[in-house]
Amino acid sequence: MVIQNFISESHFDSHIRLRKWFYRIAFWLLSLMLLLVLVRNSNWQLTYARFFELPATLVLVCVSGWLFSFIFRAIRFRLEWQMQGHVSFFQALHVTFLHNAAVVLVPFRVGELGYPVLVRNLFDVSWQKCIRSLLWLRLQDAVVLLAIAFLMWPSFSPEIRALVLFFCVGLVLLTQKHWLRLLRSRLFLARQLRAFLHQRSGAWSWVCSAANWICKITVVAIMLQSLTGLPILQSLDGALTGELSAMLPITGPAGLGTYEAAVWAGLGLPWEEMKSLMASILFSHLFFLSISLLGALISLLLHSFFSNKNNVIKDNAHV
Repeated sequence: MVIQNFISESHFDSHIRLRKWFYRIAFWLLSLMLLLVLVRNSNWQLTYARFFELPATLVLVCVSGWLFSFIFRAIRFRLEWQMQGHVSFFQALHVTFLHNAAVVLVPFRVGELGYPVLVRNLFDVSWQKCIRSLLWLRLQDAVVLLAIAFLMWPSFSPEIRALVLFFCVGLVLLTQKHWLRLLRSRLFLARQLRAFLHQRSGAWSWVCSAANWICKITVVAIMLQSLTGLPILQSLDGALTGELSAMLPITGPAGLGTYEAAVWAGLGLPWEEMKSLMASILFSHLFFLSISLLGALISLLLHSFFSNKNNVIKDNAHV
């Protein structure tokens, strides 16, 4: 029912719906064709052999790290809405898993609209407030991810990169009063930014966002390094560019195709060396994708079970 609510397009004219679906299907086909070209000459036997040779502890670390990213996102969700009312950790985790699954499964990033629907199931808040929150969280993720990318940028020494980043953060904090005053002005850009910029969750929200991305990039890099045999720093670059591809306004179904192309760009290998490794990149992508979707399914089943149990208790109490 929830999914039907936020993917419904019945209010659009028929020709608009037809055109939107034509664009979606066309881009999905292009993404899948790109994926097919990339993995056509891949060495799947080598990928499977290396995966089944991995120590169980390493696989467990990768699974745990990926799940921890959802935990940090759930904590951030609680911080985001703490002024609106109490949200239990498991409610926040449920919203996080379902929103992620919607983004993955619903084409053309329409699944992002699952966020306001899920929030409104918890609180009596306006659609505008939910959209503002979603835009703010996405902006926060983009800033954090770009900051991580800058820290990993090879053109400068690590010391220079860290110094520049700390300088920028310090500059923002020191001039906070001035840019807040600027945001309250009547300038067009300021009016647009005011639509979703807020300080509802404070500094800890930034920490949770950073922890989320660090967890994801680290475990993906570990898996890539284990499956491809590439150096860990090179695998980190590939994992980072793969996550950066999620910032694109249009991606393939579940990121398939666009993610693999982004990882290739990050690894910086020529095609002759890369084509045999594409199976490992796709396998890693599907591995973590399956964890996310399985987590959403388990969360949905548990939520349904406890909701039914609570309804039975309430019915018995009225008898």
